[in-house]
Amino acid sequence: MRLAALVAWLAVACTAQHDAASSSANPVASAEGNVAAVDVAKINEKFRHVANVGEWVARFEDNQREIFAQRLLIAAACDLSPGMRIADLGAGTGLFEPIFSTRIGPTGRVFALDISPEFVEHLRQRAFLEALMNVDVVKCPDDATGLPPASVDVVFVCDVYHHFEQPQKNLASIHATLKPGGRLVVIDFDRVEGKSSDFVLKHVRAGREQFTKEITAAGFVLERGENAEEAAKLVESWLAVFRRPAGR
Repeated sequence: MRLAALVAWLAVACTAQHDAASSSANPVASAEGNVAAVDVAKINEKFRHVANVGEWVARFEDNQREIFAQRLLIAAACDLSPGMRIADLGAGTGLFEPIFSTRIGPTGRVFALDISPEFVEHLRQRAFLEALMNVDVVKCPDDATGLPPASVDVVFVCDVYHHFEQPQKNLASIHATLKPGGRLVVIDFDRVEGKSSDFVLKHVRAGREQFTKEITAAGFVLERGENAEEAAKLVESWLAVFRRPAGR
């Protein structure tokens, strides 16, 4: 009996030790809520040095991709006007830069931010070739915008939030970068068990509810979710607009 009890105790102890090690190795995946065991660092590996930017342009700017097909609808959610300043965090191949550039006009500013040096170079070439004179391209750190405090009216995060390895640090930086009363616009995959594709379930660590909790815990206020048109056209994604309160 004592031997059987010892074996059972060892099995429980080993399991607990393994679970603790897994949680420590992947702190993002151990957050509260319906969170999948996704290694976010591995998701980001392919973006640190992009071998072929053209392949990503073809992938990101394909009409089969919902974000590309609904880019005008999504950009409209930013509610931009001439003279505003917007940071596109995780700009990638620059899909939204021409739209943002037009909407803010010559007196506004678009900051195209990315962690990939190859994407940054592509963004600079695109801004030059398309004469986007009000677009500044910046290579940002993994966990921050790299922009001065209170320097923009809107931070735009499209298909990027689930790539944040340290979301609390990213959100603190976004909060600081926004002017008081500024807005954070988030679009991400709608992760729903039994509904979402296997790609989304394995690639995205959590769903809308958990991400919203993280963002509001960082000091943002949920201003709105999708309107009727957005909800009808965004099948794979969800959209929400948050605000940095004017008093903090």
